[in-house]
Amino acid sequence: MREPPPRPRPRRVVAIPSTLFLPDPPRVKAIKVGWLARAFVVFRVEEVIIYIDREFRKGAAFLRDMLAYAETPQYLRKRLIPLKPTLKHAGLLPPLRAPHHPTLGEESFVSPYREGVVLKARGRRVWVDVGLDKEVVAEGEARVGERVTVRMGSPPVLVPRESVPYYWGYTISIVESLRDAVRKAEADYAIATSRLGVDIRSVLPQLRDALASTEKVLLAFGTHDRGLYDIAKHEGFELEDEFDAVVNFVPEQGAYTVRTEEAVWAVLAVLNALL
Repeated sequence: MREPPPRPRPRRVVAIPSTLFLPDPPRVKAIKVGWLARAFVVFRVEEVIIYIDREFRKGAAFLRDMLAYAETPQYLRKRLIPLKPTLKHAGLLPPLRAPHHPTLGEESFVSPYREGVVLKARGRRVWVDVGLDKEVVAEGEARVGERVTVRMGSPPVLVPRESVPYYWGYTISIVESLRDAVRKAEADYAIATSRLGVDIRSVLPQLRDALASTEKVLLAFGTHDRGLYDIAKHEGFELEDEFDAVVNFVPEQGAYTVRTEEAVWAVLAVLNALL
């Protein structure tokens, strides 16, 4: 057992389109979303923004619900996540084994923090299910049914999720467009990924220098049949006007196309090495 990894610096934000797995059958979509969630946790992504592409809102809801299900600790899912059609194949999602997903009886990260859901509240005291044999009584204020973060101790205390010093999973939001995703991220440095971008090998020193003074970085991805240049053109703007860099992270690719779920792993791995 070991201590969880620290929160990443810069903070990592990923933007993905609602049409990401549009042509795939439901079971394949579920498996691909699972590998996306694994990539986000492995490389400590803290924020996922789903932007609507071609008005396909149903795809955004599917991605949000599946990614949220994967990110929620197993012991809280029945209390926090209602049954819905988008989660029909949620059983195919792989376990994330993230720091906020402690597993009793197995090797896991050890942390004084736990995620929980409020069962009862009275004044400055709340009764919280944190996945142990019985609920804990913690100091703090929260609504019944609310997901909370608890710092275990004598006594346990509710704390803001952002105050946890470790990597603590990702949040999810939906916006209306790629341009809105850039606005939502409020990143100091925004990178668009594209095979038409500059070769990563030619800008490594500049990219490393830029990221060294960055508090939050955005990485945006296109979809199976349209790259970010096409999506930006459809929305009526130039990609370079909204992003600080447009980069090809997989130069000299052996396959004709690199699928987005593959590109996410490749790009985040390169970013991890740079930082």
